Amino acid sequence: MTGRIWYDRFVADGPTYDGRRLSVAEVQALLLKAGIGDGLPLGHAQDLSGLAPLLMSDPQLLAMAAAALDGGHHRPGIEGTDDHAVVERSDVLMAAPMVIDALVAGTRRVVMHNLDWPLLLWPFLAHAGQVYDMKFALSNSGKGTVMVTVADEDELEPFGAPQAVPLDVLDRLNGLAAKTYVPASEASRAAGAGAGLTDND
Repeated sequence: MTGRIWYDRFVADGPTYDGRRLSVAEVQALLLKAGIGDGLPLGHAQDLSGLAPLLMSDPQLLAMAAAALDGGHHRPGIEGTDDHAVVERSDVLMAAPMVIDALVAGTRRVVMHNLDWPLLLWPFLAHAGQVYDMKFALSNSGKGTVMVTVADEDELEPFGAPQAVPLDVLDRLNGLAAKTYVPASEASRAAGAGAGLTDND
């Protein structure tokens, strides 16, 4: 099932969801493993995991991140000038960290076309604002076109406290994280994997 279809079904089952209380650290670790399992480069998976406390503030936002992990991630090209850059057809999990790098480096405005999950830029930018002490404005003109600008005042909506993780989201992320596990074999055990015959630690 594609991420988009899965997400639409998830939203249709709302607005309340059965969930499990997890710590931010647990969700960070799960997002990191799920990102790597889905084929994201390590740095991008780390960027995604750093958003855990923000994504956890809204069950649908966390579900959106889980849906965006749908394979086939490609590095987009960024073109333009030092002041204005354009990104064509972009995967938000790949493009957002690159856009933030450009803005931190001095680009004042980035326009992104055909962005798959525009709302996920919000936590990416909010986190970057905290890390780099910067302020951003985000405008969505529809049809996947989004403009991000460096702003004088913070124009992003604040996030609430972390909530319970919906069980459907947890299942999807665990399924992706499982792709990073090494299958049990004589070779893996000989190399030190697993607990061995006795495990008294």
